[in-house]
Amino acid sequence: MSLNGFFPSNQENPTVLTELGSSKSSEKYLRVTVIRTTVEVFLPQSYYIYRNGVKDSVRQPPDGYFNIGRQQVTEHGYRPNDLMLPPSDRAISRSHCKINYKIFFDATPPEIWIAFLMGSHPRLGRNSFLQFLPIDLFRYIFLFIKQPRLPMLIDLGSMCGTYIKVSNFEPIDLEPGMVFLVGSDINIEFDKVVNDHNAFAFGPELTLEDDGCMSMNMAQDSEPFVIIKVSKASADNEATVQTSTWKFVAQDPNKVFTIGRSQACDINLPENTISRTQCRVFYSNRGWKLLDGVENKPTVNGTWQSISRRNTAIRQESDPFPLKNGSHIKISDTIVQVDWN
Repeated sequence: MSLNGFFPSNQENPTVLTELGSSKSSEKYLRVTVIRTTVEVFLPQSYYIYRNGVKDSVRQPPDGYFNIGRQQVTEHGYRPNDLMLPPSDRAISRSHCKINYKIFFDATPPEIWIAFLMGSHPRLGRNSFLQFLPIDLFRYIFLFIKQPRLPMLIDLGSMCGTYIKVSNFEPIDLEPGMVFLVGSDINIEFDKVVNDHNAFAFGPELTLEDDGCMSMNMAQDSEPFVIIKVSKASADNEATVQTSTWKFVAQDPNKVFTIGRSQACDINLPENTISRTQCRVFYSNRGWKLLDGVENKPTVNGTWQSISRRNTAIRQESDPFPLKNGSHIKISDTIVQVDWN
């Protein structure tokens, strides 16, 4: 089975590159690599993006975006995607997501840089205190305000979502409405996130009674807490995980809450595609955090953050999500890696 048959809209003769420095040019570039998909016979395939566009892409003209989806050609003969994923995977939308690389290659200095440099100029900043800073301190401040220009990932209102792999050692700061995918199709949604002590947040609290029924009571908390909703991402009449609501309270500053297949976890999810400890939730530095797996041991299938907030009735574009060098993107059963030189 030829790989080209599944990726015809991007490169007529795709090149498999295993080393980041294997490009013939030292020019700055962004690389998108398909590292896993539903194709039975598969080799990783890379696409190089330069300032002027995607190398060898048949989607013309370049517009500053790298489009990903399963549609090869529209009825009008237009090729909408730079990277076409297997059309047999109906969980992938025709136009699923895109990477904005214009910002990544933009060399225009931000206004804060210009103001800083003008203030330090011997003539333009004659009355500025920056003239009196030691050169080492000046360099440190400049590095601090010099924010990195990162490529941005945008979901195009897809039906099944676009996800970023969660790190095992760099915690995510939790915010209300964040949704995570674990196992094959289980959503973990952070419905409410309260980071402050003595916030006295009022709201309904679900309690499991002795008879197995859930009761709702009005609760008041002076400690930071999170409300978590667990549900299946897809309809399944034989689901082993039922929809449930949980509450973690930061009464013990050293407490680490766990979610996973093990019965010892605070939230037990008895599915084979979920690790014994799938992810950790904890309160630290005045905020709730989340990490994948256990310390120094990432999970096999990963914990994935949706770049869109909670599900809405109307599908729409997500806010731009900044990518890191080496980010893994999950689109249905396809995994894409993004890195750069």
